[in-house]
Amino acid sequence: MTTRPDPTPSSTRDRILDAAQDLICTGGVGGFTLDAVARLAGVSKGGLLYHFSSKDSLISGLHRRLAQHLEGRLRDAERRGIPVLSAFIRELRQDYESGGRRFTPLLLSHEQQGPFRELQTLMTGLLRRSAVSDNQDGALLLFASLGVVLTSLTRIPDLKPEQATHLFDQMEATAEAVPARPLAGSKTP
Repeated sequence: MTTRPDPTPSSTRDRILDAAQDLICTGGVGGFTLDAVARLAGVSKGGLLYHFSSKDSLISGLHRRLAQHLEGRLRDAERRGIPVLSAFIRELRQDYESGGRRFTPLLLSHEQQGPFRELQTLMTGLLRRSAVSDNQDGALLLFASLGVVLTSLTRIPDLKPEQATHLFDQMEATAEAVPARPLAGSKTP
């Protein structure tokens, strides 16, 4: 008989965040309760509250994880010489094509007192770096690509896969032509 090691606090935390994302994907925002997340994560409600002191804290945890993932992916793309806006659109497209799971926490943004700072800072920086003063295509592409993902999550309107593919193709092609500014603190080749 093999014994399973005790879960570490970070693995329990990740399990709770994964359960929260799964719950949003399967049950929607209406079924997103702390009790439901705890049940799906296999922890007590007290265990969930140990890691996330409130529903707002849990939503912030989801947003923080999304921001950290995006930040890492965008920095990596930039190091490889890929324009950051193109990398962002590709990230959204990959998530869309795999069911839109990663961006589901955005559906909970309205439930927080204020926007989550790390995610807001990331998006503001991306917008600033993609929207050169005489060329607003970067801002248009940023909002359009987010709109396609949010549309897929809400199914309003129900976008057909071939329509989404066409939109992403157009956005990626346009993004290649938008000049970008480097990420703060990153070294350009």
